Amino acid sequence: MKEEILFKTSMGDVVSRRDESIIITFNGKRNVVSTSNLNGGYREDLKYIYNNSCGRNPLIKKKICPGLKGKTLEEHYAVIAEELGLPAEVTTGIGTAALMENVAIVTKTYDKLTVTAIATGGIDVNGGSAGDLARYNEFTGEAINQINGTINIIVLIDAKLSAGVLTRAQMTATEAKSAVLRELAAPSMYSEEPATGSGTDALITMANLESDLVLHGAGKHSISGQLIGQCVKEALKEALDKQCSMNPKRQASMIWQGKRYGLTEESLYEAYVKEQSTEPLSFESFKKTLLETTSDNVAVAYIVPIFHLIDQHRWRMISLDSLNQVALNLLNQYRAYEGLDLFVRSRFENYKELLKAVKESILLATSRRLK
Repeated sequence: MKEEILFKTSMGDVVSRRDESIIITFNGKRNVVSTSNLNGGYREDLKYIYNNSCGRNPLIKKKICPGLKGKTLEEHYAVIAEELGLPAEVTTGIGTAALMENVAIVTKTYDKLTVTAIATGGIDVNGGSAGDLARYNEFTGEAINQINGTINIIVLIDAKLSAGVLTRAQMTATEAKSAVLRELAAPSMYSEEPATGSGTDALITMANLESDLVLHGAGKHSISGQLIGQCVKEALKEALDKQCSMNPKRQASMIWQGKRYGLTEESLYEAYVKEQSTEPLSFESFKKTLLETTSDNVAVAYIVPIFHLIDQHRWRMISLDSLNQVALNLLNQYRAYEGLDLFVRSRFENYKELLKAVKESILLATSRRLK
């Protein structure tokens, strides 16, 4: 197998890329908390961590999961370990469809403490919010649909942490992940909620049992928590940009921020076709102008706040009357900006009617640009 050393950590551990995997080889005694089915939980006897990609499997391009390499997930990851030449009994590993060349590695140091985050990630297909309806029934084995898309994060901490503190580091890293998705306005693909992660995310944290530096906390008030949060956020943003072009420029879009409310290229094109008395433009021709309309930064500044207002209404923070008053004002400012003559004046009976008016306004603005 072809192997490329990516870097060596401050602990002397080697981080390498071997075919479709990133491998961390320990240079000493480490303790690990892993979400993996293979040697997951808290361990002090491991020697290897891997992150494996199935992203080049032809089935992935068809949005179909390739299936397991064993009867169970534990066997699946054990087989991958053996294929990589790693003894399964001292290895923990995680999997993804994200490509390993899109890995992002960020290291930060404060005084004697060094923290590294290694991230791969995709969320455009499988973004979800904690509490969304399940996509898989573990009691019957029924998959509601295929669920590709995963954020995998490995955090390496060059300090001695107890089992409890290392587990706390897991929590800080998870909060950092969700903070990135909040900043990028990543949508759930299964509900009207903002995404908090993907449905198949995995996380591994590792600390140095041989270190003279002993840490008693890894929460947000501690320097270690600060470094963990900063490393994870920077690495994940880079990984998402590399893997699926999720970045502030792309996300500054009515489409990307309105997906969870049914505002998609396909739904807008379908509405456009229904309104045409003559032969409609092709989807690709319509889509080009639609993207120009929905990515206009001033227009985005008028429309996207309406989605957030609807969130606040759904979460019972603002009343329907307040939603009507402010959202109508924003919607009509948007229509004035786009040069549309007809203004919306009626009160909406619910937020679904407001969303319909938003969709109609975007469609009118797009049609106007098409002429």
